[in-house]
Amino acid sequence: MRSRRERPGAGPRRPRTSTRRAGAVIFAPVIRPSALAPGDVVRLVAPSSPFDRGAFEAGLGVLRELGLRPRFRDDVFARSGFLAGDDARRAAEWREACEDPEARAVWCVRGGYGAMRLLPGLDPTPLLARPKWVIGLSDVTALHAALNQAGLVTLHGPMVGQLARLPVAAREHLRDLLFGAGRAVVEASATVVPGTVEGPLRGGSLTLLSHLCGTPWQPRLAGAVLFLEDVGEKPYKLDRYLTHLALAGALEGVAGIAVGQLLDCDRASEPPGASAAEVLRAHARALGVPAVEGIPAGHDDRNFALTLGAPARLVAPAAGEGGAPRLELLGAAG
Repeated sequence: MRSRRERPGAGPRRPRTSTRRAGAVIFAPVIRPSALAPGDVVRLVAPSSPFDRGAFEAGLGVLRELGLRPRFRDDVFARSGFLAGDDARRAAEWREACEDPEARAVWCVRGGYGAMRLLPGLDPTPLLARPKWVIGLSDVTALHAALNQAGLVTLHGPMVGQLARLPVAAREHLRDLLFGAGRAVVEASATVVPGTVEGPLRGGSLTLLSHLCGTPWQPRLAGAVLFLEDVGEKPYKLDRYLTHLALAGALEGVAGIAVGQLLDCDRASEPPGASAAEVLRAHARALGVPAVEGIPAGHDDRNFALTLGAPARLVAPAAGEGGAPRLELLGAAG
């Protein structure tokens, strides 16, 4: 049976993502995986922490309802301290999934911690040669960063263990992105800095982005729309991460900021002071670029998937202007 890449008109497309240089928009090609189809195989991997088996089984049911065929190794349930098996197991699982000629996606089961440990041995070549959707969030930000840097569009989306908790609207949005919608719009709750800008969408967990700073996998953010979310990080820590990125020059040339969910970041905040949202607003205003907040993407169950590495338009209307603040995903599937 021929692969989808061999079928006329169904191969991976290379959209053009933008950066900004001297006021002009400069576009660079990226590789977008093909849209999924009923009957496609998806490989499930655990690159980070161990996971709840009940949530995993419930997620399998959702994948099957979507018409997909989940496939995973018997040792996906392994535990080694705070990791889902040792580095060798997780690295082998990742390579096998990326090289599987039948698989159309690599779906992460859970975040937590551990994906960064795989980066030195991560080879994007198989995914660039036979593009697959890589799906996940949180700790998977490290893998998104490396793959986006290599030129692959990935999906900041729900983990397998989160799928069964998605509300209907978020599940339908996910289906649309993966099965062929060309565009999608995710509304924000408020404008922080007014303006409209386009660029490749990058980002994910602010904690991971800060920890990648100074490594070969530090995201290149010049010209990008930067999406930020996090969970359980106190406001002063969020300020530390953003200050770290700013002091390192990592935020120079950022085109816009889209703030997602900051789940449980204000809980039992010590020392008391600014809220998590106030911290993110202050940094966005200091950068002086168009910014919105309240994008429903991140660790909350109301988690709308976003295409990282693909072109996006951030629209932040000023007071009195029409339309909702929003993030427009341009050409969201191949």
